Amino acid sequence: MKIIPNLLKSAVFLLPGIAFMIYYNVRMEAQRFEPHIYTMTAGKVLVAKIKGDPDITMDTAGVTLHNTSRKLKLSPSYMSARHLEWNQRDTKPKQHWEVYYSKMVPETATGLADIKDTANVRIFYERREKTKIAEILHVGRYENIPESLEKLRLFIDKEGYSLTGFYEEVYRVFEYIEQNPNKYETLLRYQVAM
Repeated sequence: MKIIPNLLKSAVFLLPGIAFMIYYNVRMEAQRFEPHIYTMTAGKVLVAKIKGDPDITMDTAGVTLHNTSRKLKLSPSYMSARHLEWNQRDTKPKQHWEVYYSKMVPETATGLADIKDTANVRIFYERREKTKIAEILHVGRYENIPESLEKLRLFIDKEGYSLTGFYEEVYRVFEYIEQNPNKYETLLRYQVAM
């Protein structure tokens, strides 16, 4: 008979915790689709700098970074494409774009094994400093990214920030791991300042 009162006491203590966890997870899931501004921490990245149309150069960058990471025994991480000028998409023809495709690496990473620069790709390490960024998660096809960027730019203006430096796409779910383009997940980032 004592079992039932003990179960009730346990339920009284556990139910609020379970309810909070459900609420928290639902709230976080909804928020991940909303634009936000935060300070990105500093870190070291492995960069494959490529000039030209990203529809063509992204494959070369992906293969170069993958092979280099394998040879250096680096852990897998997301690949990003950073345009050093936030408005490069709007001001230059694609064939003249310079894009820094990169992956985060440990601070202790050194050397590039036997990976050499080619006519199309320059590979190097770079230190990224702590930076204020605005970010939004875009889910779906790449050709719909401009709609998400417009939402992000409106948010930046509303918050009193301005675009100051780079534009970056971080490929979380992309064609190498997901066949359905409607399920791609890309973080879109602008460097911002007050």
